[in-house]
Amino acid sequence: MKPYHQNAGVTIYHGDCLEVMDGIAERFDAFVTDPPFAFAGGLSNGRSSIVDDQFFAFWWRSVCQKLTGLCGETGCGFIWCDWRTASSFAAGFAPREQSYDFWRIPQMLHHYREMPGQGQPFRNSVDMIAYARGPKHKDPPISNTTHNFISSYWYYGKHLHHPAEKCPKVAEQLVGWTGGRLILDPFMGSGTTLVAAKARGIRAVGIELEERYCEIAAKRLAQDVLDMTPAAETPFAEAADYGAGLSVVPGVPD
Repeated sequence: MKPYHQNAGVTIYHGDCLEVMDGIAERFDAFVTDPPFAFAGGLSNGRSSIVDDQFFAFWWRSVCQKLTGLCGETGCGFIWCDWRTASSFAAGFAPREQSYDFWRIPQMLHHYREMPGQGQPFRNSVDMIAYARGPKHKDPPISNTTHNFISSYWYYGKHLHHPAEKCPKVAEQLVGWTGGRLILDPFMGSGTTLVAAKARGIRAVGIELEERYCEIAAKRLAQDVLDMTPAAETPFAEAADYGAGLSVVPGVPD
């Protein structure tokens, strides 16, 4: 399978993630990814225009089977989600038959974006990130005083590279927490996970269905420094401090 882009230990494949994962011979230590947030499936996952919960569950289970096969029993991963998708994402890892030896999502992290988003009467201000691990995964050296809460400014609104773009500093922390040396992102988008992996000197592979985002990701990776470009539209004064800090509990390795 010919990569769309390959340089300095980072590889991009353009195509459907299920098809591309079938053709990848490498085995990965972990994954860090941001799947489509369509709770009921549909157009945003690139597989069907039918909005149906059952379809989404079937499609996501297929993704989980590919992911866990490529990462094996010792792997782990992080998945961006929200309160609507968290249970569906967890169900995708559940075994078809009763077993204690399977991948699971034992914990949830929260990224506080340090500004209010949409919602009524309560304004959204956090992203949820599921932590998944295989049955034989050994946790990396994370202090047991580490809280499941990350605070880093990230604007709600239009960003420079992708409508659902995630904070590079948070992505870099997640990549580091995996303890892996080869990371997979099957829903690469504009390449934030790959940019974060490159910044840490970690090999990574990304897969993206839309070619325009493959091109954007390749351009970001061509830069030598972690991309911390401010949001394209942000009326808040805090934008001046964009990406300047990532607050986690002391003792967490950088």
